[in-house]
Amino acid sequence: MAEELLSNMMDCAAKLKEFTAEDLKACTNGFHQNNLIGATQFGKLYRGQIKLGFIGTDQARAVTVKIWDEKSRCITSIHDEFLMVKEEVQFLTHPSINGHPNLVKLIGYCCEKEVKAVVYDLNPWDTLHNLTVKDYLNWVQRLNVLLQFARLLEFLHNQDKPYLVLNINASHIMLDWDCRPKLFDFGHITGGIIGEMTTLKKQIPISIGFVDPFFTAKGGSFWHTSCDVFSFGVILLGLIAKRGFEPVCVENPHLGLDCLVQYWAKKEYKPNGSLVHRSLQEDWGYVDEDGLAITELGMRCVEFFPRNRPTIKKAVELLEGLLVFQRFGDARPNKREKTFHGIGNHAGGT
Repeated sequence: MAEELLSNMMDCAAKLKEFTAEDLKACTNGFHQNNLIGATQFGKLYRGQIKLGFIGTDQARAVTVKIWDEKSRCITSIHDEFLMVKEEVQFLTHPSINGHPNLVKLIGYCCEKEVKAVVYDLNPWDTLHNLTVKDYLNWVQRLNVLLQFARLLEFLHNQDKPYLVLNINASHIMLDWDCRPKLFDFGHITGGIIGEMTTLKKQIPISIGFVDPFFTAKGGSFWHTSCDVFSFGVILLGLIAKRGFEPVCVENPHLGLDCLVQYWAKKEYKPNGSLVHRSLQEDWGYVDEDGLAITELGMRCVEFFPRNRPTIKKAVELLEGLLVFQRFGDARPNKREKTFHGIGNHAGGT
């Protein structure tokens, strides 16, 4: 099974570097704690330094190394790591996807018995989860993150065969030093070249606090782009209200619902009211109209019934209409992704 997966992956990874476990240990100083960025649902994320002579330079380059941990309670089969590496390589190297500014850029992988990992060409600032906990993001940065990430979801949803991420959470998004979000977890992704949800994937738990409750109520039989909209809404509300995001794969029977962003928001929200944290209302670029508009958008995204949620396309339009972007267009680091022309990309927009 593993050999077959590796053989198929090699066809997709002809231009990628095949790293050894020793290579990755060396570049991360033995996966030292000082290089640990954070935990993911399926493993860990590390900073590293690699001499990328295979792309024409011997200078050390900052990279990010993501490893799968077979001891993770979210990995249900001995072959899961191989399958996840294979699917990620297929997805990120496909011409319709490769090069999107809000997806990580893959430069190599490792599929040895001891280490299953991928290497990204990225020197990250941190994960969105960590930056939220540390309260490092100002109002405009938060809005930029939300707008760019919504555009990424619009791009994925607008493919000929839409992709569903289905496991969006703040620990699976990194920000670079220009505050651009980079999605890097694809453990539940379906659609496109990946295909339909498999029985194996159905056994893998999705992050508590971000999972669509309508999907949960249906016993996992309902899959739709609205599931991603719900998760996006949770991230939106957490960012504007400075609410901490729950760790991935939480298994705590005593966890109160009010600890989760969407339940807290539904308890606190009043019609025509704002959930923007008071300190963010004092930031440069904040106007009351934007606070009201983005709060309403977040609350619509986390509606229980999918038919009451906006499409991600509508969410992008509403975000682009915020006064901060109309008045200070230079505040956003990149325009709408009309500049990305992947094969099969129909998300260039209206």
